[in-house]
Amino acid sequence: MLSNFTFHYQPRYINGEISSYEALLCATEQSINIQNYVYSIEDTVSFDLMVIRKVLEQRAVHYCASKISIAINISINSLINDDFIEQCKEIFAVDKNIILELTNHDTCHDFRQIQAAIAELRAVGVSFALDDYGKGYINSEMLLHLDVDYIKLDRKLIENIDQSYVAYSLVRTTYEKIAKVLGKRIIVEGIETFEQLNLLKQFGEMEYQGFYFSKPLHVDKLQPTKSLPVNEKGQQSLCLALDQAIYDLNRAKSPLEVRAAIEKLTQIDHYNIIGVSPNSFDVYAEQQRINENYKEILENCNSAPSLLMSSLISTCDAFVIIRDNQGNAIYNNQKHIDYLNMDLVDVPVEDVCRIFPDYRTCLALDQELLNGDSCFITSNETVETESGNQLFHTYRQKLTHFGKDFVICSVYEDNGKISIDSLTGCFQKEYLESSYIREHQRLVFIDLDGFKPINDLHGHSKGDEVLRDFAYTMKAMLRENDIMIRFGGDEFIVLFDSQNIDIVNKRMEKIRRGIEEHFSTQELYLSFSYGIATLEHGAKNALEIADKSMYEQKYTRKLVKQ
Repeated sequence: MLSNFTFHYQPRYINGEISSYEALLCATEQSINIQNYVYSIEDTVSFDLMVIRKVLEQRAVHYCASKISIAINISINSLINDDFIEQCKEIFAVDKNIILELTNHDTCHDFRQIQAAIAELRAVGVSFALDDYGKGYINSEMLLHLDVDYIKLDRKLIENIDQSYVAYSLVRTTYEKIAKVLGKRIIVEGIETFEQLNLLKQFGEMEYQGFYFSKPLHVDKLQPTKSLPVNEKGQQSLCLALDQAIYDLNRAKSPLEVRAAIEKLTQIDHYNIIGVSPNSFDVYAEQQRINENYKEILENCNSAPSLLMSSLISTCDAFVIIRDNQGNAIYNNQKHIDYLNMDLVDVPVEDVCRIFPDYRTCLALDQELLNGDSCFITSNETVETESGNQLFHTYRQKLTHFGKDFVICSVYEDNGKISIDSLTGCFQKEYLESSYIREHQRLVFIDLDGFKPINDLHGHSKGDEVLRDFAYTMKAMLRENDIMIRFGGDEFIVLFDSQNIDIVNKRMEKIRRGIEEHFSTQELYLSFSYGIATLEHGAKNALEIADKSMYEQKYTRKLVKQ
C-alpha cells in the first residue's frame, strides 16, 4: 500500500530548538494527491498501523532513535477499533517518544470510546495531538476536551494575522482558551514569515512549524529533539478562579445554592477584590451587586490606563513585589521571579525566609512603613552575591484596599542603563560591562561574511536592511535566555548560558546554515565566521580569545572556498 510513497519529516521548534518532527507522507509520483488519497482509504486501521511501523522502522536506523520525538498522523476513527489499540500497545511498549496526531475529526462521534482509547495508549507513554483545529470540522470544539497533550492550529487560522487585526484577535482568543483555560500545549503550523512568527510570540509559549524554519527533511537529517516537561496544569490563576466562581453563582437555581456560591467566592477572593458581603440577607440582590462589581472590574482591567499600568509593572526595569500586612507575597513581576528563580506568590512566609534569610530584613522594613505615619520610604540595600556585593535602591509605598494594608516594593539595581541598537533591536556593547554578564557562560564573536559586497553593490540602505534582517532572523533561532549584542558595524556577539563548547558550536553551525538558506532565497550570499570563548575570566578576556578564534575560522573558510 505504501510502495508509491515515502516519508519526510517536518521539524517543530520551541525556544529555538527542535521539539519533535512530524512524519509527512509524500507521493513518489506527482499525479497523486496525498490528501485525496488518504481521505479515500476505507481501512484506516490497517493503513495507520502500516504507517506507524514504517516511520518507526525509519527512525530505528539512528543510533539515538529513542531521543527523536516523532508525530504520526492517524485517523481518529482508528481509535475505536480494539485490534488497533492492542497492536499499538505492543508497539509502543517498546518504541517511545511518539505523538499520535488525530485527523479526520468528522468521521467519528463516539467521544467516550475515543477518550478510553487515549487513556489506554497514554498508559504506555504515547502523547496525543488534535490536528487541524480551526479548519472547520464540526466536532472540533467537542474534541478539545479530549485528554490530549497538544492542540494543533491549522495554517488557515494564522495565514492573515499579519494583514488583519480581526484574524490576529481570533488567534489570540483561541490561544487564551486552549492554553490558559484548557491548559494544553499549542502547536502552530504553516508559519512562513518573520511577521507571522513575531505576532504569535506575543501570546506566550507554543511550538512552531513551517517553511520559515525548515522544509521537510529526509530521515537521515534527523537529530535528537528537546525533551519537554510533563504537561501538568499549574495552579489556577486568581482571574480564572474568580471567573469560574461567578459562573457558578449565576447558574445557581435556589437561594441556598446562591448563598453557597457566594461563600465559595469569598474563599477564593481572599482580599475581597469584588467587595462581596456574605452576610447579606437578600441573596439575589447580592448576586446582582456582585455581577455589577465584577463587570466594572473587568471593564477597568481592559481600559487603556489599566492595561498601561499592568504593562509598566510587568515589564519595568525594577523588581516589583506586593505583600500584605502579614508579609505574604500577592504579586511579583517576572523580573523579580527571574532574579530569585522562584515565584513567591502563595509560598508561606516562613518557607521564603528559610530559603532567603535576608527576606526577614525586607519584612521588617515593611512593618516599619505599615506602623509609621509615612506612606512612603526609600532604602539602599546591599546583597552579597558570588561575584561580590550588589547595591539595590528600594522604594516602598503603603496602599490600603477595603480596609487592608499592602506594601508595594520597587527594587532597582545600581547599574548604568543598557541601550538597544535602533537598527537591529540588539543590545549595545555596554551590556558586556553590566552585572547581567554574570548570567552567561559562553561568548560567541560573529563577523559577517559577504556583507561588504552587498553593501557596495546595492548601497547603504540595502545594507541596513540586510543587517536588520540578519539580526531579526538570527534572534528567532535563539532561545529566550540567549542574548544578542551588536558590537559595531557588521560584528555581533551572542551570549549563551551553556558551559559545553561542543553544544554551543553545534548550535552556531546550525544557525549559520539557517542564515545562509534564508538569504539564498533572496539571491544573496550572507554568512558569518565566529569564535567561541568562556566568560570565566571576564568579558574582556573572552572578547580577545573569541576575536582571534573568529579570524582563524574566517581565514580557513576563505581557503576552503578558493
